[in-house]
Amino acid sequence: MKKFVLFVLTVICLVPLFSQNVVIRGNIKGLPNGVGLVLAEAVGSKLVPRDTLNVSTGRFSCSVNPTQPTLYTLQLAIDKVQPVHLMILPSDRSVEMDLQYYESYRFVRVVSAKGSRNMELYQRFNAVLYSSILQYSSINAEYSQAATTEQRKRQLSQESNSVTIKQRLDVKGLVSDYSDCLMSAFLVTYFDEDFATYSDLYEKVLGNVGKKYPDNQFVQNIAYKVSSSMKEGSLAPDIVMPDRDGNIRRLSDLRGKVVLIDFWASWCGPCRAELPNVVKLYQKYQAHGFDIYSVSLDKDRNAWLQAIQTTGQVWPNHVSDLQGWTSSGGRAYGVNSIPHTVLIDRKGRVIATKLRGEELVLKLQEIFGF
Repeated sequence: MKKFVLFVLTVICLVPLFSQNVVIRGNIKGLPNGVGLVLAEAVGSKLVPRDTLNVSTGRFSCSVNPTQPTLYTLQLAIDKVQPVHLMILPSDRSVEMDLQYYESYRFVRVVSAKGSRNMELYQRFNAVLYSSILQYSSINAEYSQAATTEQRKRQLSQESNSVTIKQRLDVKGLVSDYSDCLMSAFLVTYFDEDFATYSDLYEKVLGNVGKKYPDNQFVQNIAYKVSSSMKEGSLAPDIVMPDRDGNIRRLSDLRGKVVLIDFWASWCGPCRAELPNVVKLYQKYQAHGFDIYSVSLDKDRNAWLQAIQTTGQVWPNHVSDLQGWTSSGGRAYGVNSIPHTVLIDRKGRVIATKLRGEELVLKLQEIFGF
């Protein structure tokens, strides 16, 4: 009876932790009369309105109850005004903000934001944008004046370019400094059009938040970009998936070993044809720091488990979420055909991709020296 009472009390104590609302409140100045403020939630690629906030007194308040880290926005009912973004975690208690709307710039400045490092990062990001807007505005005003000479216009164009360069450097520095915050996985998309130049920044963010939030849509977006442009030396995205017994196995737990990530399925003929070669290589190098992390794109659990046995895949690291081509592991690596392999070094960086047959044999001989 005592154990049962203790269990009930424990459950009662835990309930508020899982059902606790996160309060969002603050002040906003500069709004035209009658303009409202809408709270929306990012669901996939869409923003879904959740609440219309009363801002008649200049104050606003609402609450959300996220079961997972969620991006929300505060949007003015005015065209072409970028929303304010909020990254809310279930563990957050409250977010407090002071906002200022500048009608001439169509911009909402986040004067202050409290509640989490995620919001601290966003407030600093917003400040960089606001500073740039002021500088662009000043440059454009002088540029359009009739008295501005052609020489001065060229100088102003150079100044405008300098503002753009500084903005990018400032944003890069912020994302790098706060790369342990989930908001960084959203803000790094600022560089999506120039991914090749900033790929190291994406890898840093992925390395810092990928383990904590592997299922987050922004983390998966980064993982896909990194894997799609995967090159020698790039950091391999982590994979966190259930094994045959339902236990979680992380790719990152194999750091310190040379690992072959093998994407396959029981129904894949070329995969099964290649497996005898993979089995021999595992037997040859396993004692020397080589391991295999097999990600199945099966949907049928029994077919998957039977294929592991009949093909002699004796290594322990077999994972699958039984989602086929929508497997989280497959999505993280941009896999659209199998067999597909990624060979990574002891630090988790890519050595080569799509190695099969003799190419895989020669590469492992090169790595291990025999």
